[in-house]
Amino acid sequence: MIDIATVVFRDELPILKLQAQSIERYCRNIGIRNIYVIVNDDEDTIHQIDAGWWGAAANHVLVIPRSAFSTQFVEDGWVSQQVLKLLAASISYNTWTMVLDAKTILVRDLELKDLIDEHGRVRVGTLDIYPVFETTRLMINQTYDIDMKKQLGPGGVPFFFQNDVVRLMIADTTFKVKQKFPLWFQSKGRITEFMLYSGYLQYRFGGFDTFYNPEFGFNLVNVCHNEVDQYESKLLQMKNSDPLTVSIHRNAWKKLTDDQKQQYQYFLIDRQIICAWELS
Repeated sequence: MIDIATVVFRDELPILKLQAQSIERYCRNIGIRNIYVIVNDDEDTIHQIDAGWWGAAANHVLVIPRSAFSTQFVEDGWVSQQVLKLLAASISYNTWTMVLDAKTILVRDLELKDLIDEHGRVRVGTLDIYPVFETTRLMINQTYDIDMKKQLGPGGVPFFFQNDVVRLMIADTTFKVKQKFPLWFQSKGRITEFMLYSGYLQYRFGGFDTFYNPEFGFNLVNVCHNEVDQYESKLLQMKNSDPLTVSIHRNAWKKLTDDQKQQYQYFLIDRQIICAWELS
């Protein structure tokens, strides 16, 4: 039912190993066909990724260079990472793709009975569009001739793409803009993959309800690059709010004290991510 896609570059390989162990431990019963590891870096990086990191799920792992999708990518890795998530979902012939960042670690079982409702819709909720994304909203409105008011939750990863919808979106958008989708997406700069997909659902299906349940289905706790001063409260949330995933941005990680890093390692080890000891 659900494939997994993660986009990674060389500096993220140590944390990718932790994510791999978390997928083996907590995604055992979601009907995985493929785990797509998309390398948003030079192709030598591919040879540094070991499918054995995924343990019993190793046979599902496909490590794919970004050149498999397009020969042209912008230097802004944040933008190219976004389009690669969409392109990864477009090659999955499972029903859904759960897309992750390399730093996203699962810390409890992903249960289909909690995620999918009785109508086959994913429980992710919806969000208001923050003012910082107003330019993005206007670009999407212009592309699809809509007035977008909401986006799908959780507003980041893990995000669940319905794969047939992604393929429709790429085909329809390519026809509309008269340009290859990967190049068009990157030329728009900060259009963002999740907002574009949310806008397309409104354009093509009149809203989200066909595929998504507005009931929020899971918690997640992230420490962003500018949230180091909130680390202690975030750690408490990780321990007490039963999140599905946790993450710490690499730039935030560099600013943590050794003791703070060890606290995170202890938390992950408690959740059976044993290789967390290898983080430096």
